[in-house]
Amino acid sequence: MNREYAEGYLKGYEEGMREALEELIAMTCRKSYTSTEIQILAKNQRISIPKKRAAKKKELELEIGTSLDPREEKVTEPNQEAAPGKTILIKGEGNQQAMADFRDLVKAGWEGLCISRTSPKEVKLFVGKDCTVLWLTKADPSAGDQDREEYLLPTETAKMQTVIRNFLTKNKGRPSVILLDGMTYIITNTDFRSFLKIAQKLKDDVYQARSLLLLPYEPTNLPESEMNLLINEMS
Repeated sequence: MNREYAEGYLKGYEEGMREALEELIAMTCRKSYTSTEIQILAKNQRISIPKKRAAKKKELELEIGTSLDPREEKVTEPNQEAAPGKTILIKGEGNQQAMADFRDLVKAGWEGLCISRTSPKEVKLFVGKDCTVLWLTKADPSAGDQDREEYLLPTETAKMQTVIRNFLTKNKGRPSVILLDGMTYIITNTDFRSFLKIAQKLKDDVYQARSLLLLPYEPTNLPESEMNLLINEMS
């Protein structure tokens, strides 16, 4: 007996029990029991199905020598190295690794564009050199002391793409880096498919301009299927 057979058997076993007991409930005209007695008997048996299924599962696991618990699919981590025209996925949003990589490149003379949940003042203070910063936020621009042009709503994807395109055009032929740190924030305010389309276009634009894209991501914030799709498309 193999695993697939055991899983199929277990599923059929449970479904068969349910069907049998539903039929028993319907047999309220049997002479040996009153209708109430049959219903009570069947309902009590139905409640015990999960317990009986667990017992049958253990029996099958002993027979096939392996667990029948759902298998966990592992997300394959991308194997990458920085180079002009590349997109680099960095595990973990809002941490210092991506920002530190961005800072090091800007300090080395690269032109930098940072799109982040961190405010422009904090980013520029950390980087220590001039760079372009867009703040992903829903904060009211008139309530703060940041330049209005530095504010970017998570739904303003067209504006974001325009800023990126202008940055790449302006710095074509020169070393440049883009840090897009706010994937989850954009997705939760739009949707995954919309973000993926933007990211795919950005990857191609970065490649043509010989720039570099740093794209932090958080595996726990996305379903596994979407996470794998993102990695496959952006690696």
